[in-house]
Amino acid sequence: MTPSQGELEAAVKKTVLLFNRLRSPQAVTRLVHVSPELVIIAFSGSFCYDCGDVQKFVVDFAKDFKVFIDYAELTEGKIRETTPRTFEVSYLVKPR
Repeated sequence: MTPSQGELEAAVKKTVLLFNRLRSPQAVTRLVHVSPELVIIAFSGSFCYDCGDVQKFVVDFAKDFKVFIDYAELTEGKIRETTPRTFEVSYLVKPR
């Protein structure tokens, strides 16, 4: 079962709030785009690129998403650095 656009957007917004509450100021997320197949999240902060923090935060966001919707998941797609301290992650939305 795939979530509706409204359900997906609400779950992603809640995930952004949860992620920011737990990990700010080291990492802060912002919703860039939501569609039924794709979610794009911007990450910014003082994380360490060399020690794997970026990948950890990408995975943690997808795990946090599962708190709000148990019948869909976000899988990591493309990671793109937009500024020296900001990157965007494309997540694919997949039913579970």
